[in-house]
Amino acid sequence: MPSRRKVTLNDIADACGVSRATVSLVLRESPLVHPDTRQRVKDEMRRQGYVYNRAAAGLRTRTASSVALVINDLSNPFFAEFAAGVDEALAAAGYVTLLGSSGESSERQQAVLSSLVEHHPAAIILSPAEVSDVARIARAIGPSTPLLVFNRHLTGEAPPDFSYAFLGLDNRAGARQATEHLLQLGHRRIAFFGGHQDSSSCRERRLGYQDAMLAHDIRPEPQWIIECAPTRLEAAAQTGALFIRDPAPTAAVCYNDAVALGLTLGLTRRGRHPGHDFALTGFDNIPEAAVGTPPLTTLDADPRERGRQAATLALEHARNPSADHAPVIAPVQLIERASTCPPP
Repeated sequence: MPSRRKVTLNDIADACGVSRATVSLVLRESPLVHPDTRQRVKDEMRRQGYVYNRAAAGLRTRTASSVALVINDLSNPFFAEFAAGVDEALAAAGYVTLLGSSGESSERQQAVLSSLVEHHPAAIILSPAEVSDVARIARAIGPSTPLLVFNRHLTGEAPPDFSYAFLGLDNRAGARQATEHLLQLGHRRIAFFGGHQDSSSCRERRLGYQDAMLAHDIRPEPQWIIECAPTRLEAAAQTGALFIRDPAPTAAVCYNDAVALGLTLGLTRRGRHPGHDFALTGFDNIPEAAVGTPPLTTLDADPRERGRQAATLALEHARNPSADHAPVIAPVQLIERASTCPPP
């Protein structure tokens, strides 16, 4: 496993054959340093992954008191619950939470990570934007900051000096449970609704859906797989895609609760009655799922508890960064409510 020792000014100075004071002048953009020397020092900083500590320059022995949390979609109630759980656990351990949001933009994510790492957090918890490349993440935070990735897998190959811990949900098994529940109710034309194929969590849930369908000798029709952004508004707007061809699906396994709630609204606008003439399931069990109209059958991922678990794992990673941190997959449980019914 790679060392987590932080790169110091002395490391940069030794590699460049200059004094520590010269490196410090480069950091302060001093005009006293020759341009060629300045460029050589900056190149070495990038090569070694040096990060300037804005919050504690000159106090490099200070113990970190914060953990950074970067969320891909703060508008999703699942991540609001997740963030609350992270904050609860960190506060109990004596840490504060530095919060950032990528808004599903990998470019924004790079900027947020680069900014947060300047505060030298004890660790970073990242729920990555879709199609986040591990090499780019490594360049943003360097090899010395412990990283916990939540739910989505990073793409690409990690640099040899970079490792991270992972906490995920049992997406495939959960979606299979939901699909089997609908099959047991008598449905055969079941759609998978929402999410993007580029998202690893969406791919895993689609596989679970397909596992259950194929186990019942049903090959899903291409028009039964409907992509949309995993939000309520997009799901409501895409509801008509279910009814382009006859015979239309009688049920849908939704990517998450936000999609399921949006689809419920879209169906109601079309004169359908979810829970009576159309069945649907969600995934996450956000608080609103239990009080919807109708209450939503969903997979309980306990997002607040997942946040507490993520914080605990991140702190363990920070305390023992050289340990082998095996991926942790949290189970999910089907919660049956009134949104599922037999086919009409």
